[in-house]
Amino acid sequence: MAEFNLIDERWIPCIDLRGKQVEHGIRETLLKAHALREICDDSPLVTVAIHRLLLAILYRAHDGPRDFTAWKSMYSLGGFDEQVVGCYLAQWKNRFDIFSDDRPFYQMGSLETRIPVPVNRLATECASGNNATLFDHSEDETGANWSQVQVARRLVACQSFALGFGKSGNARIGSVEETLPYSADAIALRGMNIWLQGTSLFETLSVNLVPIDDVSAPPWELEDSNAYRDILQDKSRKVVTSLGVVDRLTWQSRLIRLIPNGNTVSRIYYTQGRSADKSAGDPMKVYRTSKDEGISALSLSSGKAAWRDAHSILTIPSASSNERRPECFNLVARARSAAVVDIAKPFAVQIVGLATAPKKAGKFLLWRHERMPIPAALLSDVNLIERLGGLLQNAEQGAIEINTRIRRISKLYLSPSCESAGARQPDKNEVNKVVDAIDPRPVYWARLEKHFYTLLDTLHDDWDKKNDGWKPDDRQTATRTWREHVKREAQRALEESIRSLGTSARAIQAVARVRTDFNDDDLKPAAKKQRKAKRKGGKKE
Repeated sequence: MAEFNLIDERWIPCIDLRGKQVEHGIRETLLKAHALREICDDSPLVTVAIHRLLLAILYRAHDGPRDFTAWKSMYSLGGFDEQVVGCYLAQWKNRFDIFSDDRPFYQMGSLETRIPVPVNRLATECASGNNATLFDHSEDETGANWSQVQVARRLVACQSFALGFGKSGNARIGSVEETLPYSADAIALRGMNIWLQGTSLFETLSVNLVPIDDVSAPPWELEDSNAYRDILQDKSRKVVTSLGVVDRLTWQSRLIRLIPNGNTVSRIYYTQGRSADKSAGDPMKVYRTSKDEGISALSLSSGKAAWRDAHSILTIPSASSNERRPECFNLVARARSAAVVDIAKPFAVQIVGLATAPKKAGKFLLWRHERMPIPAALLSDVNLIERLGGLLQNAEQGAIEINTRIRRISKLYLSPSCESAGARQPDKNEVNKVVDAIDPRPVYWARLEKHFYTLLDTLHDDWDKKNDGWKPDDRQTATRTWREHVKREAQRALEESIRSLGTSARAIQAVARVRTDFNDDDLKPAAKKQRKAKRKGGKKE
C-alpha cells in the first residue's frame, strides 16, 4: 500500500542560505527555517499554497499568536520552537498521509466519481478539462504519470487555485449518490496573493504570521475533514462561509481522492468541494472598493506589471473603511515602530496572481510572479506612500502622452491632411492597427521598472526627518531623478517606435508635426493640465 506522509517525506522545494536547492518535509522545513532562504517551486501557485499551509500549521501549533506581545516573543527566538512545533506535528501526524485509506490529507477518502480524471487536473496552469493552457502545454490525453512529490505539491496548490466554470456531475460519497453543484473558483484564485519575504524562511513566515484571535480549525483536525463542502439543497447551492483565517488558509475547494499506481499517480477522483468566500478576510490580499463590484480583491492586469499598482497595494486604508491591505504590512509597520524590526531592514514583496482578459472575468490569460524590494519605512510612512502614488501617476501620465502622440502620428501618416478643416479622417480600425504595431508603451514600462526599484530605495532621502517635512524641491533628488527618467524613457520609446514607420515623405511629415520631447507639464494629470491651461487662457495641444 502506498504511503507518503507530508510531515517527514521530502517534498517542499527550498533554497538554503548558500543558494543550494534542497527538499524537506514539513517538520524539517519549519525547524530549519532559520537556515533556509525561501520556498520556491517552478509553479508560483505551489509556492503560494505551501506558504499558506505552513502558516496554518504555525497558527495551530502556537494557538496564535493572539497579540503583538506573543508575536514579538516568538520572533525574538530567531527560529521556531522545536517543542511547540514538534509536539503539534506529532499529535496530528496520522492526518498528513496523502494515501491514507480513511483520512487522506486534503482529500475525501470515501469519494468516487463516475470516471476518474487525469492527475494533471490538479494543476491549474496545465491544459486539462476546462483549464486554459497558461504555463504548460500538456493535454489530458498525454497520460501524465506523476511522482509522489509532484502529486503532493499539486494537491496542496489545487485546493487554493482550482478554476471554476465547469459541471461537477454526480459522485458517490460513502454509499450515497449525490449531485454536486457546478465548480466554483478556489479560495486564492482571485486577486493578488501577497506576502513579505525576509532574509530567511523563519523571518518570512514570522512576519506573515500576523496576530489573530482565531478559533477556526484546519481540515485535518476536524472529525469530518469535508464538513463544510457545498451541497445541493432544493436545487440551490448551500455553502459555509469562512470561520476564520486558518479556515481560509486550508480551504478545501475540491473533493479529491488520489488513485495510486505503485509510487506514482496518473488518475484521480475529482469534483466540487467548497465555494470560495470572497469577503475581505484573507490576510494575504488587497481589498479595494469599486463602483461596479463593491469591496473585492485587487487583481493583476494582463498588460500591467504589479509594481505599477504599488500605491494601491501599500496604501493604508482609513479605520472606518472596509478596504484592506496585506496584514503582514501592518505587522511589520508596527514592529518597526516598536523597534523590533530595523528601519533599514530590506524586505521583498512577493506577488502572485491571475490576470484575466479585460471585462471577461472567466477568460484567464496568464499567471505572474513578481518580487518587489521594499524598505520597511515604505510600509508605514503615509507621506512616503502618498508621494510614491504621485510619482507613479507621473509615469501613467507619461504613458497617456505617448499614446496621444503616437495616435496622432498614425492618423497623419494615414491621412496627411486629416487635421485640416473638413478633411477626410482615416479609418479608425486602420489607425488602431498602426498604433498597435508601433506602440511604444510596452518598452517604456519595461525600462522604467529598474528605475522604480531605485526610487523605492531612495525616496525616503527626500524627507527631512529633522523638520518633519519634505526637503526643498531642489534637494528632492529621488523625486527629481524619477521624473527625469520618466521623461527620458518616454522620449526614447516614442522616437524608437516612430522609426518603424520608415523614411517615406509622408512618414517624415507626420513625425515632424508632433513633438517627441517631454517636459514637466507632460507628466501632470490631464485634469491639472486642463485647469492650468484654462487659467492661462491657453489651449491644450
